[in-house]
Amino acid sequence: MVTSENVKVGNGNVTYFRLYSEIMEYYLKFLKEEMISYASRTLSNDVEFLSIVLESGDYVIFEGDEKKVNMPMPRGIASVHTHPGICLFSHKDIETADSLFIKGYVVIAVMNNQCVSSFVREGVYTEEDRNVLKELRDKVKKARSLNDLTSAYNDLSFPNFLRFYSLQLF
Repeated sequence: MVTSENVKVGNGNVTYFRLYSEIMEYYLKFLKEEMISYASRTLSNDVEFLSIVLESGDYVIFEGDEKKVNMPMPRGIASVHTHPGICLFSHKDIETADSLFIKGYVVIAVMNNQCVSSFVREGVYTEEDRNVLKELRDKVKKARSLNDLTSAYNDLSFPNFLRFYSLQLF
């Protein structure tokens, strides 16, 4: 448990909560400038790519296989992988997002060359937010149609500091 004795105030010009939104702003710029070409490649050949922004701020991009990309994930700040189809997380993607938030990631995203969907932390990753994410995973796993899938996301609401965004890139 964090108490006031454990908290130190720094000298930075950015507040705690503003820091999260700045990370997302910079990350969206990165997706539009760096990852869009990989998303286009995925659209043409179904080979997915995974990018990780490491704690140092450096990033790496890995080429996966047709319709999947899988690897052990290091500690980091943000992760995106390309999808050949819709910009929604699969149930496996949601499981990965949960484990990455536990590791301290701020943004987990999927994208194609037209859109990006992301889970974004805007504070600590709470047990209540985690439970909603697990419920979403179960609904996505059970979905049998595109309508079922979009309904699961349309009904999504996190109680604390986790948010879901789906944006058109262009």
